Amino acid sequence: MIRHAPRPARAAVAVLAASLPAWGISGTARAEDRLKELQTEYSTRAEEKVDRVYHFGSQGPGDVFSNHRSHSNRQIPVYTWGTKADLGLIMGPASSYRDPEKLRAIYGFLPENTVNPEAEYADQSDIRKVLESAAEKGAKHIFIVWFDGMDWPATQAAAIVKSRKVYTEGKGSGLIFQDYAAPGSNPQYGWVVTSPTYDRNQVNVDEQTVTIPANSMKGGYDVTIAGPNPWTPGPHGAKAPGYLKGQGASDKDREGVASVGRSLHAYTDSSQSAAEIVSGVKAYNNSVNVADDGRPVPTLFHALQERGWKAGTVTSVPFPHASPAGMYAQNVSREDYQDLGRVMLGLPSIIHEKRGAPVWPGLDVVMGTGFNTRMEPQHFKRQGENAAEGSIFLSDADRRTIDVENGGKYTVVETRLGANGGELLKAAAAEAAEKGTRLFGFFGEKGIDHLPYRTADNRYDPAPDPVRAGVEPKAATYTQEQLDSQPTLAQMTDAALRVLAKPDQKFILFVESGDVDFGLHANNLDVAVGAVHSGEDAIKRIIHWVETNSNWDDSVMLVSSDHGHYLVIDDPAGLLPPPK
Repeated sequence: MIRHAPRPARAAVAVLAASLPAWGISGTARAEDRLKELQTEYSTRAEEKVDRVYHFGSQGPGDVFSNHRSHSNRQIPVYTWGTKADLGLIMGPASSYRDPEKLRAIYGFLPENTVNPEAEYADQSDIRKVLESAAEKGAKHIFIVWFDGMDWPATQAAAIVKSRKVYTEGKGSGLIFQDYAAPGSNPQYGWVVTSPTYDRNQVNVDEQTVTIPANSMKGGYDVTIAGPNPWTPGPHGAKAPGYLKGQGASDKDREGVASVGRSLHAYTDSSQSAAEIVSGVKAYNNSVNVADDGRPVPTLFHALQERGWKAGTVTSVPFPHASPAGMYAQNVSREDYQDLGRVMLGLPSIIHEKRGAPVWPGLDVVMGTGFNTRMEPQHFKRQGENAAEGSIFLSDADRRTIDVENGGKYTVVETRLGANGGELLKAAAAEAAEKGTRLFGFFGEKGIDHLPYRTADNRYDPAPDPVRAGVEPKAATYTQEQLDSQPTLAQMTDAALRVLAKPDQKFILFVESGDVDFGLHANNLDVAVGAVHSGEDAIKRIIHWVETNSNWDDSVMLVSSDHGHYLVIDDPAGLLPPPK
C-alpha cells in the first residue's frame, strides 16, 4: 500500500535554511565513531567466521563478512512530495505485477513466478507515469534525488547511525526524506521492483547494435522468496537467500533456490534501471535508453525540454556515469562515456550517426566528476573508434567546443588545486545566471573519480575496504588541498538551482549521491552511510528552495534509487555505541 506520512506543523525552516558546512566536520562531532570501528574490524577480519552486527551476502550470520560485492534483486523504496505526485497510479490495485499482460508488456515476456494478484509494489519503469502525470497536472518544478545503490537496509543503517534510534520495519525515521512532512506536501512512500529484462548482452559501440544472447538470465520478481515489501522476506526466503544474488549466485545459492522449486531472476545494473524511470522502457543491463531491439528511446527530460522546460543533472560521481546519463543520453553501452557525455552536452554522437537518433539540445546544467581522469589504452577499446584524447569522460576537443569562451553554450568551471571548489562553482553559477548561459561543472582529480568520501561521523576519513585476495585493507585518504578543491553535493545543488530557477521557468533537476553505490560495492558501510548523509544535505537545499521560492503545489520531489545491494544487518542495535 502507499504510505502517507503524518502532517505535523511546518518543520523548522531555520534548520533547513541554515548554511550547511562544506568539507571538514559536518555538524557536531561525535565522541564515538561506532561504524568506523565496526567497519575497520570487519575489514581486517573479513575471512573469519564470526557473528557481526552486519554482513554482505547470502551466507547468514556467524560466517565470513562477505560473499557478494554487487547488486541484488531487492525492492527499493520510493518517497514523493507534492500534491501532483501520486504513487497510487502504479501501486496497490494499479500494480503491474497483478496483471500478466502488463508484465508481458514491461518485460517483453511473462517472467516466471512473477505474477502476484496481491502485489502492493510497483515496477520501476512505471515511475515515469508518476512524473509525467505530475507535469500534466501542472507541476512546474520536478526534482529527482537519487541514492545510487541505496535499498531499505542501507537506509535503515544510515537512519540508525544518525538518530540513534532503532527500527526494524516500515518507512522508519531519522533521515530528512523519512521525516519531512510540511503541510500541503502530500508525502507518500512506496517500493518498486528493479529487475531488468536480461542480464547479458553483446554490443558494438561503433555500430550501436545490441544482441541478447540465448543464455541471458531473464528478469522478474518472486515474492515467495524476496518478499512483499523491502523488510519482509517471503516464506521461502530463509531456504533460498541466494535468490537475491541473481546472476551472481553461487552453486550453493542455486541449490537453495532449486530446493524450493523456484528459479533465479537477474538483478539490474544502474544504467538501465535509472533510465527506465524517465523512459518508461525496461531493457537489458548495460543499456542507456536503448531497448532490447536496439531502438533509441527518448526520456521525460527530452519531452519536457520540447515543452520549454530547462533540465539539469548533478552527481557526486562522473558526470556521464550510469544514472545521470540515464536521464538524457542514449547508447547501447554505459561504458561509452565520451559519447554519453556528448549527448548530455548537445553534441553529435555515435548513436546519431549510426542509428539516426535525434541530436538533442543538451542539458542546461551538467555537473559531476571525471576531471583529470585521462584516457588509457583499455578505455579507447571500450569506447570505440571515435574515442579521443582527454578525460575518459570528456575529450579535450569536446571540452573546448562547449566552452562559452570558444563560442560554446556552457560556462565551464573545473577543479583547480589551491582554490576552493565551492567558491569557484558559486561564482560560475552566478556568471551563468547573469549571462544566460548553461553551466558545466567538472570536478574530481587524478585518482579521485568521485567527490571525497564522507563518512558516517561526517568526517572524510573512511574506514578501510575489506581485505580481498590477499591484499591488505586500504582506506581512502585526502589532503586538505584535495578536500578544499571540491564542492559538496549540496553546493552543486545550489549552483544548479541558481541557473535553472528563473521567474516563470519550468525545470527538471536530477541530483545523485552516487557514492552510496561505490561504498556498498566495496562492502564499506562507513562510506555508504556517509554518502546517504551527503545526499540528505542536498535534499535540505531543495526543500529550502521550494519553501522559499515555490510551494508543494507547483513542485514535486521524488527520492529513490536504482537498485539495492546485499547488506544484511544482523543486529540493528549493534550500530549504536555501547552503553558507557
